[in-house]
Amino acid sequence: MYEMKKVSKLDIPGLITVARILNACGRDMAQKYDLHHWDNPFIKSLLIVARCGMKNSIYLIYDGDRPVGTFMTKREGDSLHFEKLGTLPSESGKGVGSFSMEKIEEIAKTSGCKKVIMEVYEPSQHAISFYIHKGYMIVGTMDTLKYKEVKMEKRI
Repeated sequence: MYEMKKVSKLDIPGLITVARILNACGRDMAQKYDLHHWDNPFIKSLLIVARCGMKNSIYLIYDGDRPVGTFMTKREGDSLHFEKLGTLPSESGKGVGSFSMEKIEEIAKTSGCKKVIMEVYEPSQHAISFYIHKGYMIVGTMDTLKYKEVKMEKRI
């Protein structure tokens, strides 16, 4: 069974592990789906994790003693926003994403939040389908500097 652990903002090995997982996800999405929004050099992934760690809570998902997934959360009013949900490509389809979603919703409930929200890169139809299957609804779109994101939420 999986286990979730929070990564301290000063846990350099933990932050490097998060960057490695996100970097592997980026390469995998680029190869499988021709999606390049996470396909970065490792050093850029590490810098993104360090920057995000300043404003978000970061979590690692473990299978035994092996890190297999990650996500980040941030409370925004009565909502819990999550981002950077990633699973090692070798663990895809084994329930890591579903476990992560359960934990995200548990964090939201424990924090007194009324909904969970996120943005998904619009061409990531596999991710959008996954979130819809988990009970999330599309509530709008948003343009960024580089691409369009789909805004999704779930009331809890």
